[in-house]
Amino acid sequence: MDLEAAPEPRVDHTPRATNLSAVVAVTAHMHDCGNRDEILALLVEALPELGPFMVESVSAPTDESDDVWRHRVLLDDSWSRPVSLTLRADYPPTPVQATLLELLIQHTGSALRAASLRSRAATQERHLREAADEIAALGARAVRLEEEAKIHDTFGRLAATGADEAAIAETLHQVTGLAVGIEDAFGNLRVWAGPDKALRYRKIGGGNRVDVLRRAAMEGRPLRNDNRIVQIVRPGQTLLGVLFLSDPEHRATDLDTVALEHAATMLAIDMSHRRSLAETEARLSRDLGADLLAGTDDDSAYSRADALGYDLHTPQRVLAVRWGPDTPVESVTEAFRRHLTSADSSALLVHGNEHRTGILAAVMDAKTDVNIIFTALEKSLGPAVGVIGVGSECTSPSGLPDSYTHAIRALEIRKQSLSPRGVALFDELGVYRILDSHSSTGDVEAFVQEWLGPLLAYDREHRSTMTATLAQYLECGGKYDETAQALRIHRSTLRYRMSRIHELTGRDLRSVDTRLNLHLASRALQVLAGGAPG
Repeated sequence: MDLEAAPEPRVDHTPRATNLSAVVAVTAHMHDCGNRDEILALLVEALPELGPFMVESVSAPTDESDDVWRHRVLLDDSWSRPVSLTLRADYPPTPVQATLLELLIQHTGSALRAASLRSRAATQERHLREAADEIAALGARAVRLEEEAKIHDTFGRLAATGADEAAIAETLHQVTGLAVGIEDAFGNLRVWAGPDKALRYRKIGGGNRVDVLRRAAMEGRPLRNDNRIVQIVRPGQTLLGVLFLSDPEHRATDLDTVALEHAATMLAIDMSHRRSLAETEARLSRDLGADLLAGTDDDSAYSRADALGYDLHTPQRVLAVRWGPDTPVESVTEAFRRHLTSADSSALLVHGNEHRTGILAAVMDAKTDVNIIFTALEKSLGPAVGVIGVGSECTSPSGLPDSYTHAIRALEIRKQSLSPRGVALFDELGVYRILDSHSSTGDVEAFVQEWLGPLLAYDREHRSTMTATLAQYLECGGKYDETAQALRIHRSTLRYRMSRIHELTGRDLRSVDTRLNLHLASRALQVLAGGAPG
């Protein structure tokens, strides 16, 4: 049978539906559908309502010699692959049925084209949105790259000027708008740029500083610690310091951390350079200082000092520093250097001398206030039993060996005194300088034995402290209250001890001469107990 033949009207069959409004309703519903599958499903569902129509299966065998009516339909939505359908009926449709069928097919094609247009429009709209988002992302990326380029250019120009750490911190503060701090490797604040500096500074991490710095080193990028964003300065395996942004309001951006990393790179270069110079200068300074303490000619000393930038032409003196037994001399040296830097002062430091193990020697201007140095060391190293012995002033380098000897003697005498800490000036030792005789101590020992022998024997036999009690009593000028307080004993206990001392020595402590001799003997005992220097 010809599939394209026009339908022959039949009047012996009454159509199931000839209502045009039904077709319109179906086609209206088609135009509301979202995709072609829904539209085709409506077509298949509506066919039996128009007449004896159905869609022939693609897999069904086709025999054109039978009496079945067929009509091939090609639905094209202009954008996607056309849809080919074969409609069949057991008998030819009537003209009305054919008209309704044609109307349905036309509306189906129109609905397919409309759905295709909507789909294409939605696709285009999606593509436009994606393109707009991509353009916006590219714009944002371009803006970020521009900001990063500005940061890089800012620090690049700063690097060209050879800026120091203060300039680096100030530039980082200007770029980020946040306060900036630089700590040294020990947690001491070296530089602060910006407002709101706390009166009492708390180092990064506080008691957990080591853990915080270890975590920052492992992550290799800026790390937030409470209200600060931390970047360690460690060009190699040696920690040189810590750079941080103070951000209590948590408003720092990614660009701020980028700026922090740029600044940290610059700071690492600057600190490494200064550390290298400092190590070289320290070695040369140590070598010159060692030669000065051992003794060298003035002309050579002056020329070498001038090369180091140290003024040796002014009067000098030697300081001998020894801290607690658990404090390495290297730590004392580092603390001394930090004080010199903060005070904008200079000195020639020598430690590790084979004859003076554990003692740091410093050649300094004679006008230097040593009490300020002691306070700075105590603040940095802790209130251990530290002593600074100060040698005599000398006007030429050739006098420094004697000044060194005097500094050592002052240090040793103070260590053996009743107040074994603080600053001891050789020029103010008074009676100790008279008693400090290295050539012959026999007379001094005999003098001590004469006046303190019974007390010393009693202390050895009874493991008592009668000699020390007498020495403190004489140091306090014979005042009972001050003596008892110094010895941390009750006044009645002191009276008992003084009564025993009178019995043991047979001396009248009311006599001025007796008290003087006992006082000299007790001080001489301290000098003898100090031993020879070394």
